[in-house]
Amino acid sequence: MKDFPRVSLGIKLIDEGLEGGIPKGNWVVVTGEPGTGKSILCMHYAYAGLIAGDPVIYVTTEAEFRDVVRQARQFNMDLEGFSHYYLGDEKPGKTPQLVIIDIFSLLKTAKQLSAEAEEIERKRRYAALDIETLIAAVNEAYRVLGLTDERHKSPLRHVRLIVDSISAFWADKPAMARKYSYQFKIATHRENVTALLVSQYAMTTKSVTEDSRIVVKDLNRVSEVTIGELFGNLLKSKGTALRVKDCDIIHVDHLQTPSLDPEALTLRWCRAYSIIRHICSKPIYEVTLDSGKRLKLTNDHTLYTLRNDGVEPVKTYELRQGEQIISTSNEALTELLSCRNNAEIKVAKVLEVRQSDEQPSYVYDLSVEPFENYLAEGVVIHNSTFGFGLEHIADGILHLWMDEVENTKEVRRYIIIKKMRMTNHYRSAYKVEIMPNKGLVITKI
Repeated sequence: MKDFPRVSLGIKLIDEGLEGGIPKGNWVVVTGEPGTGKSILCMHYAYAGLIAGDPVIYVTTEAEFRDVVRQARQFNMDLEGFSHYYLGDEKPGKTPQLVIIDIFSLLKTAKQLSAEAEEIERKRRYAALDIETLIAAVNEAYRVLGLTDERHKSPLRHVRLIVDSISAFWADKPAMARKYSYQFKIATHRENVTALLVSQYAMTTKSVTEDSRIVVKDLNRVSEVTIGELFGNLLKSKGTALRVKDCDIIHVDHLQTPSLDPEALTLRWCRAYSIIRHICSKPIYEVTLDSGKRLKLTNDHTLYTLRNDGVEPVKTYELRQGEQIISTSNEALTELLSCRNNAEIKVAKVLEVRQSDEQPSYVYDLSVEPFENYLAEGVVIHNSTFGFGLEHIADGILHLWMDEVENTKEVRRYIIIKKMRMTNHYRSAYKVEIMPNKGLVITKI
């Protein structure tokens, strides 16, 4: 495994844990909550590349690059000390070593793409945070660095690509995370590109109780189970779950569940790609409908209602008596259980919304694409977890986290190599300190 060319992260102990560094050409995802050190890890990776003579493409959506530069200087990394170019400015006189793509660069790229689309009468408007805009910007950066031309579409020499964070490109449509991840990798990944992509976790606690019944189809087998039972069965079969703060996430394949198409107003079988278990930290509310259905969920979860001549998700605590909720009839549920593709919806009225005395240890949520909703107790609810999907296309995952500060009364950060293809990597966690003049200081626990 050590025979593969390696690319240094710029942190000696992590490189050693990776048998010398990231295998050249790998796409590595850096996951974790805000404040765990993900952006600083990107600075180390960029600076190590510049010192080694690698061209670097640095995409920053979370901060202006001058702020990245200012922070990097605190850690003795002078990124602006190397020849650099902001994508979208006038063409540089000489080939730079560092190309910077920030939100302003992406906005200029989006305007250019929109103008080109108008010329060919496509009438498509591009936004700065469209995944197509990012793809166009990165491909332009390849050309500016002299890595590609009309004859060579793949970079002629090794380049480091950093995107901090790529989650910004699907923040308003989390169910599209996996699709956009694949789209970006197919369009920009080449043998000579080693990428570090930041995936921001932003979990919520908008969930239902474990006894909430849902309908799922695994391959061709349809069943009605409680969401807690489904999570337990998947955990038993997979043996592990991804831990993010106080949440356990299980990614699933071949699983479908009925989901509301808000335009057609029908229920369709759609793909469920993860199930999440949260520690319950919010009040539980019970919603009673005139159909006899009862649903128990956290106070800020949302149900689909008929409002303003359309379908609108409304939070539990904002529901009014008499509100019309999108639900199913027993006949529609029978159609779904018999594997039919579509089923008509029904409207039920809210009789009562009250805070429950129940306070379970856990609550659950199901991530469904593309409509971001599912049926629980025959009622359509909005799935509210942040979108996952990038991890599925990753060659490696570096995960950062911190202990609950409410319990520890101090900040304790950690990093672990969760996976790295072609590498017999170190399997224990490291402790992380953020130190002035040094950046991330890593020690074995």
